Amino acid sequence: MPRFSRAPLLALLALVPVACDDAPDRLLGPDAPAAGVRAAPGITVMSQNLYLGANLDLLLTAQAPADVAMVFQQLTITSAADFGRAARLAMQIAERSPHLVGLQEVTTYSFTMPQGTVTLDFLFVLQQYLDYFHAVGLTPHTYAAVRNDLTTVDFDASIFGPFPNVTYADADAILVRDDVELVGEPERGVYDAFEVFSVAGTTFDNIRGWLAVTARVEGQLLRFGNTHLEVQRFEETQLRQTMELVEAFEDETLPVVLVGDFNSAANHDAPDDQKTDSYHLFRSAGYADLWLREAHSVGGYTCCQGATLTNPVSELGQRLDLVLARWGSAGFGGASTMEVVGEEPSDRITVTDPALGQLTLWPSDHAGVAATLWPAPGLRGRVADD
Repeated sequence: MPRFSRAPLLALLALVPVACDDAPDRLLGPDAPAAGVRAAPGITVMSQNLYLGANLDLLLTAQAPADVAMVFQQLTITSAADFGRAARLAMQIAERSPHLVGLQEVTTYSFTMPQGTVTLDFLFVLQQYLDYFHAVGLTPHTYAAVRNDLTTVDFDASIFGPFPNVTYADADAILVRDDVELVGEPERGVYDAFEVFSVAGTTFDNIRGWLAVTARVEGQLLRFGNTHLEVQRFEETQLRQTMELVEAFEDETLPVVLVGDFNSAANHDAPDDQKTDSYHLFRSAGYADLWLREAHSVGGYTCCQGATLTNPVSELGQRLDLVLARWGSAGFGGASTMEVVGEEPSDRITVTDPALGQLTLWPSDHAGVAATLWPAPGLRGRVADD
């Protein structure tokens, strides 16, 4: 049993996968006759934004103690459910057994108060649940984590009132299944383009980046990358980050799969202020958007639930979390399936907190995505014997 105070809450909760139409899309390039073959084991990947726990935009624009109090109230609610949220997300991963998982908003908080310091490390809790689910036979696999630590900042919120000092650390991570061999060292990138923010009198660089591993999955060598681009409000910075990422993989001869929270709405019915040119830059660089294979850009919404995660009706309306594949100039012409994960009301969790009472929350403000790829024989690239 994991070593923390709240027991796993999800052993009795069923997950509801999303059914999608199996429709090929011309934008993925020509399908060879063998492109639909699924005899060999597929390559399964996932992406999940874990959620940092509050609307930090409110903190960035805070003008009064009430603004800061609202952020702390959000953090209080979501952190009270951290064990349950982590358990739900871990179960979603365990049930699908992906080879590789990209995680964004991998946050660690330390709250310093007169009584002492409390630290919340979400990735640690998530891995504890994954280990527990393996130990009790819910999944045959364990997962190791590769981190890319990006931004750490100390906030002294006492200038706004009786608030604790907070250390906030943001990272991205990749989970690697125990039967996946990593070849060489993970590669960590930091974008040259970034925003500078000021919160509670503290100015800091909001560093973002990308993380990649070369992995041998079911005999296939590939590059798996994970990123979290800047939000749409800072579109110029986001586009510069996108160009940096495209350039980083431009000369890669192995197949490339990129996942992440790209913060560039890929659905045509998204609000105009959520659309940026980043999505089209990836498509122009030869990356296939695997959701198009499922639903021709219809649905697939992954963002965003309310800041406290307590909204009873889903508020997802943007497709920001993507699986992009580049096997060659045509993108990816093999068979694939894809689903959205964690977007159904039944995916919510219910927890009881001594101070807050009973809470029902979504596991994250983002739904996750999971995709399985079956490269056609002519697209398999370098294999294990190379």
